[in-house]
Amino acid sequence: MGILNVTPDSFSDGGLYLDPSLALQRVQQMCEEGADIIDIGAESSRPGADFVSVDEEWKRLEPILSRMSKESLSAHISVDTNKPEIMKRLNDFGVSMVNDIKGGADRETLELLADQGLTYVAMHMHKQPDKMQMQPLLGVEAVEDVKSFYKETLEKLKAAGFSENKIWLDPGIGFGKDDAANLKLIQHSLQTSLKWNLLLGISRKSFMGRLLSVDDPVDRDPPSKMLEACFLMMGVKCIRTHDVKSLFQIREKIFS
Repeated sequence: MGILNVTPDSFSDGGLYLDPSLALQRVQQMCEEGADIIDIGAESSRPGADFVSVDEEWKRLEPILSRMSKESLSAHISVDTNKPEIMKRLNDFGVSMVNDIKGGADRETLELLADQGLTYVAMHMHKQPDKMQMQPLLGVEAVEDVKSFYKETLEKLKAAGFSENKIWLDPGIGFGKDDAANLKLIQHSLQTSLKWNLLLGISRKSFMGRLLSVDDPVDRDPPSKMLEACFLMMGVKCIRTHDVKSLFQIREKIFS
């Protein structure tokens, strides 16, 4: 899953793809590099990020979605949003996946998405982005919270009409957890990668910067790739990354 942020303030690529033409070029590039899914986000979820209104989020999303819907892309389109108002507008743009960082859409919205045949990714996040790192979950506490979230989410989504193959779970590495908790969640994910459809995203995240003393997010690509390679070998089914090309090359070598 290649990452495309059409935001001014995302931690790694904020401001780079606000122009729909540049955004489309990046989409095409990631498709050529081997992306199976392109995940488009129009609201930053980095720690401390401010809330974005529905109108502003759609103003950022609609131009690139319109352009992508007219292209014959080799990758599926995913939209990273937690707003039901946005989710309900996606069916006309060829979107096949909703990536919900709050994992808590209401029953009506979930039933609509299930009827439309969309895949739903539910991510675990402790508190809201503007406050999630003020009192983060610690170590084993985070693992237990995520396990409960998985159980409740699976029950809720199945009741709304989703089949198991349309449900994906994300432990939310870096979203309201301390560094020890992030490592525990990675360990737990590797131990349970065959049990659920897991999506993991650790690409360029700040916890690796703190652990390895790497300040520039782009310079975190090499350690990101080492972890992502481990995810592949342990059976994790979807990896969300900024550096699609390198991950595709690793995948080809592992499974060739």
